[in-house]
Amino acid sequence: MSSKTLTGREAAAKAVRAALTGECFAAEKLSELRIAARLDPREAGFAREIALGALRHAHTIDYVLAALARYDRRRVDAKLRALLYTAAHQIIWMQRVPPFAAVDQAVDLARSIASRHAAGMVNALLRKLTDAIEARDVPWQALDPRLVRNDWSRACAFSRPVLPPPDNRQAFLAAAAGELESRFSSLVECFGIERAEQIAWASQAVPVTVAHRNPLCIEATAFGDEVRRQFGDTAELVGDTVFLPPSARVIESGLFRAGQLHLQDATARAAATLVGAQPGESLLDLCAAPGGKSIVLAQRMNNDGRVIAADVSADRLALVRENADRLGLSCIETRLAEQIDSESERFDAVIVDVPCSNTGVIARRPEARFGFTKKKLESLIRLQRELLDSAARRVRPGGRLVYSTCSIEPQENEQLVAAFIEANSAWSLTSQESTLPNWGPQLSDWRDGGYAALLHRAD
Repeated sequence: MSSKTLTGREAAAKAVRAALTGECFAAEKLSELRIAARLDPREAGFAREIALGALRHAHTIDYVLAALARYDRRRVDAKLRALLYTAAHQIIWMQRVPPFAAVDQAVDLARSIASRHAAGMVNALLRKLTDAIEARDVPWQALDPRLVRNDWSRACAFSRPVLPPPDNRQAFLAAAAGELESRFSSLVECFGIERAEQIAWASQAVPVTVAHRNPLCIEATAFGDEVRRQFGDTAELVGDTVFLPPSARVIESGLFRAGQLHLQDATARAAATLVGAQPGESLLDLCAAPGGKSIVLAQRMNNDGRVIAADVSADRLALVRENADRLGLSCIETRLAEQIDSESERFDAVIVDVPCSNTGVIARRPEARFGFTKKKLESLIRLQRELLDSAARRVRPGGRLVYSTCSIEPQENEQLVAAFIEANSAWSLTSQESTLPNWGPQLSDWRDGGYAALLHRAD
């Protein structure tokens, strides 16, 4: 394998190909390239933006290309589709990028990794794409098949329809928002057309950065002043939560380095808050890494008590320790999950945020679109039930248990909890909440999708 340094576009194409072939997540591939010193640090952010964007919009790109040329994704190798997706994403969704730059490098890469014939095919498809664009930045209007939405209120305009006729609303919305039509139909069946549309649009958007004040480190007024000083008008402050554009360099900020804020979406935070942590309690976070929920528990306890953060990976537990130390949370202890399994200790409360289908956070993990199958869902449900049973065994009589996911599938959420309650008479459901992905004109409109249930064990 060549050890030459890659440009952002080259790295993005490699990451997308890895995701399409199931080799690994795009973000993991980019991290691997950085560690191997093959990805220029200056290009890393550019590569991530292109790769994740290309995966978010892959289904829309397939439809647009098929509308403009003789293109069938099933007949195109993954390495060439990766080039088409990354170039088309830059052309349609990244106005600051000159189209010729995206096209030229995609063609050069096709020539180097495949053949002159492949390069000619990539060139022809991308030229037809660019030639059909009337304007890259116009006001977006719903149900216009000539417009591909590229922001909340903006769109890329084509000279002819590139999306299905809007009289078939489901087919149109599926293509426009990057969902497979079969998946969009299942969303409609489960949530209705209006909510299905909300989910689909939020799932193709670039996620907002959400951060929260560390109440043990900085007062609310001082926090607000520092947010405005360090981030200016780009920040939307709602109580102790600050919503920032995706481009905000939060981890380089003084607030982050001083441990005065931590990153976590509001939906995940709400699940941890549901535990109702109190000072002096002994709590267990059973699937803890990278530590966001353990942080909320420790803060709610005023750093008084014990939070055991457990995970199967020592490397991931190191991230928990790093975050806890940065925030000054000395009550957080880390343990491997296998150590928890071998102990008999019972806790006042346990939270278990289980591995899931990620259908509530496709905007952050776009590969979830490609891996969602009935077989995988069934496998996840079995694992989730095992983890819920394991968590329940760790709760003392009279204690509390929070089960949470970043899924919007009823089978992983309400139905699984109902089955657990039916099989375990000592447990009762106190409350549950399912949050659908949401995107809006304000940064503070953003929500990841997810689910959380609070259960109580009888005395």
